[in-house]
Amino acid sequence: MHIEMVNEYSTNINWILEKQDDGTFFISGWDKDSKILNIDSQIIEDSLNNREHQNSYIMSKDMYETKKLIVNNFEKNNYSINSSCFTIVANGTSAAFISLLQMFKRGIQNILFIGPIYFTYYHLLKMYHKKMFYWNINPFSELSIDFNLLENEINKNNIKCIIITLPFFGTGLTLDMKELEELSYICTHNNIFLIIDYVYGNMEWKTPNKLHNYYLVDMTLKSEYCILYESIPKRIFLNGMKSAIIYSTSDIIKQINKDSEICQGSISFIQESLLNSVYEDKNNSLLIKTLQKAVSYAQNNYYLIKSLLIDTDFLVCNSNSGYFSLIAIPTKHFVSKHDKDIAIEIYQKCKILTIPHSRYYYSLPNYYCFRINLSLETSDLIYNIKKLLYICNK
Repeated sequence: MHIEMVNEYSTNINWILEKQDDGTFFISGWDKDSKILNIDSQIIEDSLNNREHQNSYIMSKDMYETKKLIVNNFEKNNYSINSSCFTIVANGTSAAFISLLQMFKRGIQNILFIGPIYFTYYHLLKMYHKKMFYWNINPFSELSIDFNLLENEINKNNIKCIIITLPFFGTGLTLDMKELEELSYICTHNNIFLIIDYVYGNMEWKTPNKLHNYYLVDMTLKSEYCILYESIPKRIFLNGMKSAIIYSTSDIIKQINKDSEICQGSISFIQESLLNSVYEDKNNSLLIKTLQKAVSYAQNNYYLIKSLLIDTDFLVCNSNSGYFSLIAIPTKHFVSKHDKDIAIEIYQKCKILTIPHSRYYYSLPNYYCFRINLSLETSDLIYNIKKLLYICNK
């Protein structure tokens, strides 16, 4: 395994989205079914009705009440955190941009992606004329990173920043803490920045769910070179009220706050109010139960799909967390051989919309790969997987 330069590619999926109608099933979508896995509506109502700051600018550098609640939550879980070491922005994309901006201001040119990556990073780095490199993983086999080789490759290619999305985007596959610690050590030892996009993180299937991955945050704050961001509203499907928390050194957070005020402005009072509600004692355990239920639902769907595909030539990613997994279908089942054409062929044959995972800079030779949304209604999901099997075997 070696680091490779990222080739120019298209992330456009308008040709997929424009085909959505009542008769299609968007198996690679990002929303859940509106009738299932909903948070207690009273929490939403309370957030909407709390209008104390509706006429105020709410800046990342402020939000003292919310930050105090977060600090208290960490203390209740036997971890300490200083409010100067984290900040709050409007969403995960904002967190990604403002974190990358810190790299641009330092004149960093060579940036490495590990595994499938969110398309925003590609566009931002291309916009700022950065050199992009890629370290591939195979989510369909036992995940193993040769850290000695990785470190040698990093130094050989003069990499100064690594971006990793956990779980690896659209796969439901994440690194364990020992591997993350090894990666963090390599970055710190070599003065390389490590950006961890954890927006879909902290939903491991075999670990008790909590509001935060306190250990990971603690690991982040022990390094001078690490930036981590997460989104609690994203994890509980509140995409219309989402926000993100960024963790790093106090110096980096101070600069992020300044840049956020210039580049992104304020967040809404509803976003602030929802976060405050999340940390209230009366809601805390309820939210964790909601998260546990959603994670369990996704896990059950995953194992149903995996059992359905036993003894077929479909591959299923070795997922262990989150709401997504990755499926690979041999291209021999299709007339077309290119991802876009295969996606259109699938749609024409069975009205299922898939997003080629090459959009996230991942491909597997002789296979068509696409993510599946495990939060979709179980019977619909299984029915449409069977349709895929049918069109590939008739």
